[in-house]
Amino acid sequence: MFKLLPFWTAGAVALMLTAGLKFLHYFKFIKWNPTGWEKRYGIFAGGSWEAKWLLLFAAIFLVALVSYYLFALSWKWKVSITAAVAGLLIAGLIEWLIVRPNGYDEFRKAISIPFAAMILVATRFVMETAVFHKKQQADT
Repeated sequence: MFKLLPFWTAGAVALMLTAGLKFLHYFKFIKWNPTGWEKRYGIFAGGSWEAKWLLLFAAIFLVALVSYYLFALSWKWKVSITAAVAGLLIAGLIEWLIVRPNGYDEFRKAISIPFAAMILVATRFVMETAVFHKKQQADT
């Protein structure tokens, strides 16, 4: 059971974040396009939108899977504080890399609160699951 759990967790996070990014982009809560990497890097530039979102799903899945195993290493730390700090750092780093502001003031104006909240929820979910199951394995 414990061997498949990281994959189920990463799949749930990837599905939630992909659907959430589509929602945030559709209702213009974020000023950038979640599949805008295809123009910057030239991958699937002429491809269908389904392929772009599927590739984004796969990338989020891999990042969530790696995060699961990294967060399992912090099983002795308090989860709520660690997840909040990690989530804010991840959200800030993603926004910084995508928006590429000239300074802190421009970055502060460009950050999307709904996006940061969505990343915080996903980080808390992955970390809580990883730490809980690491403690379950340690007890048995």
